Amino acid sequence: MAIPSFSAFHDEGINLEGLLEILNPENNLVLADDMMVSDGNGIILRVSETYEKNFGFAHNSIVGKSAFDLEADGTFTPCITAEVIRQKKKISATQTINHTHKNVMTVGIPLFDAGGELKYAVCFNTVSMEQINSIQRNYRRMQDSLQQYSQEIAELRTRATSTNLLFKSAPMQRLWTLMQNTANTRANILITGETGVGKSAIAKAIHKMSNRANGPFIEVNCAVLHENLIESELFGYEKGAFTGASSSGKIGKIELANHGTLFLDEIGELPAHIQSKLLQLIQEKTIERLSGTQKIELDFRLIVATNRNLEDAVQRGLFRSDLFYRLNVIRIHIPPLRQRKEDIVPMAHQFLARFCGEYNKSLTCSPRFLAFLEQYDWPGNVRQLENLMERLVITAQDPILDIAALPLEYTAAPSAPAELLPGGTLAERMDAYEAQIIRESYQRCGTTVAVAKDLGISQATAARKVAKYVTTRS
Repeated sequence: MAIPSFSAFHDEGINLEGLLEILNPENNLVLADDMMVSDGNGIILRVSETYEKNFGFAHNSIVGKSAFDLEADGTFTPCITAEVIRQKKKISATQTINHTHKNVMTVGIPLFDAGGELKYAVCFNTVSMEQINSIQRNYRRMQDSLQQYSQEIAELRTRATSTNLLFKSAPMQRLWTLMQNTANTRANILITGETGVGKSAIAKAIHKMSNRANGPFIEVNCAVLHENLIESELFGYEKGAFTGASSSGKIGKIELANHGTLFLDEIGELPAHIQSKLLQLIQEKTIERLSGTQKIELDFRLIVATNRNLEDAVQRGLFRSDLFYRLNVIRIHIPPLRQRKEDIVPMAHQFLARFCGEYNKSLTCSPRFLAFLEQYDWPGNVRQLENLMERLVITAQDPILDIAALPLEYTAAPSAPAELLPGGTLAERMDAYEAQIIRESYQRCGTTVAVAKDLGISQATAARKVAKYVTTRS
């Protein structure tokens, strides 16, 4: 018959009758802790089996002996039982069992009768010094891990607040270090990566981190500027420069970036004559507006981005090699989302929180939904993830997003190529093939502007076809 662990009792509040029951051999009770009980004179009355086993005593070998004798012969140093009897108070100290060289944390408690006379001294061992040292080591490791984790969380929060970037993957951590090291330099930066990886977000983050953060950030998408207007948009013009020009002239995007950052996205789309003018701008840091004669000195940081292989474009004569080398001072390559899956869930939560705020909704994600996001290939990268989360916030009927809420193109099996579809007229087969092309492009690119560029069609046509083949079938 086992009794509750002695550690369940409390100091001087131990019930004396309960202890007498423990001491009665006829009850055949088993002491559950490493515990030793003596009378008021120090004679050992009972010792738990675990005490004897753990500290190398033969069964009942110390029962009947005096705690003071055990102290004198060096069995215990110090003998906590003897100290409790001497001082008549609770003692907590490290006790050494000398024949085994074990150091244990021991608590001794005096028990008094109703008249205030010391009747018993009860000692029990809590943990060995080896256990204490192990606990301390584990605690220190836990504290170090907690501190590191807290620093990571603080860094993520600071980064997300100041730059709107949220990531935890190793490739992006290395990229972040490169950004920090180059933010306050004057070196030109070339950002590369697939469509939708967040090149614009990285450029904005570098600007916010730099000593030009209080200046303007001017972003120009070179791919959407009409070839006949790109020069006037970038360099500006004086009044009367061309038919339809403003009577007061116009300041160009480059001049607007003075004392700030100029970000030229899709730099690979610049026509040859603009490449020449950009090269001159980089070398001289001056511009002339169209039809102008005055050189305007400028001070700006240049960041450019592309999803094209500029080295290949140089080899094919589509991009000036001297301009490429001027731009390629600091290269920042953003890996696609499929190569940094650790970033998917944090970004999904970030987008969900933002869009729930915009649309006044309260939604959470199921574990199954988050697992799907991590496993998905994301051909359209961060932009596709952002667009999906906005779409789901708008269309979700349940407060918990699950895979059932996903659009059809995310869960349906890949469609067979149109030429393999049996039956149907030529027009029907061509329509099915066009639908497949539009859906794949929209899934990869995420916006009708990007689809238009991807397929070489106008944005109006892209919007119409996306509405026909994607929106109505999702």
